[in-house]
Amino acid sequence: MGDERLLTEPVLRPRPAPSQLTKDARWLVVIVVLCIVFQQPGSTWGTSFSHAGQEYDFESHPALGWTLVTVGFAVVGFLVAIARRGARRFDEHTVMGLALAGVVGTTVLVWLLMPAQIAWVQWAVEHGSTHPFVIGNVTERVRYADYAG
Repeated sequence: MGDERLLTEPVLRPRPAPSQLTKDARWLVVIVVLCIVFQQPGSTWGTSFSHAGQEYDFESHPALGWTLVTVGFAVVGFLVAIARRGARRFDEHTVMGLALAGVVGTTVLVWLLMPAQIAWVQWAVEHGSTHPFVIGNVTERVRYADYAG
């Protein structure tokens, strides 16, 4: 008696829909991973130049610093978005958008630095600077000409 009503109630209650901030955070994680993967070929390059009987080889490898900056933008953006939740100006959606802009902007910067660094080392070697200033992920190797005939 009275047990009939207990049997008609649903066993599982529906979950509340995730908030827009949660959806934005999930997309931010996906975009950060894609940007980090996309940065790797942008920071990997190699070139060789000859000047005054010497051959200069420059090789760039992916830098951990760019990855940390990218993740840093995302983490700081997410934390600020949580703090600004429900604010009138610069609410969580605006802050998440700015964090996304920082992540994508870092990736674009990595890709823009590739041709700029190549042009810089070429110009420097052609103008006699045997050890031009480069970002830390670039290695340099100098080979001297063989004068044995």
